[in-house]
Amino acid sequence: MESNISNAILLLAIGMVTVFIVLMLVVLCGSLLIKLINKYAPEPKAQPKLIKPLISNKEIAVLTAVVEHITLGNGKIDSIKKI
Repeated sequence: MESNISNAILLLAIGMVTVFIVLMLVVLCGSLLIKLINKYAPEPKAQPKLIKPLISNKEIAVLTAVVEHITLGNGKIDSIKKI
């Protein structure tokens, strides 16, 4: 009976040590891979995007004139969104 328990404890210890070693290798390989990728393949720098105005100044002037005409000068444009 004592032999079975000692064999079970021995197998338990060997299994736990094996799992620990394998998981440690996974963590170390992952860290090494991340460091190599960051060193030799850096993230490309983002190019600044040119912002194209959605509505031209001429269109804004026309919209302002229409709002002033319809509201008899009491209206005000808060924002303009293109749909």
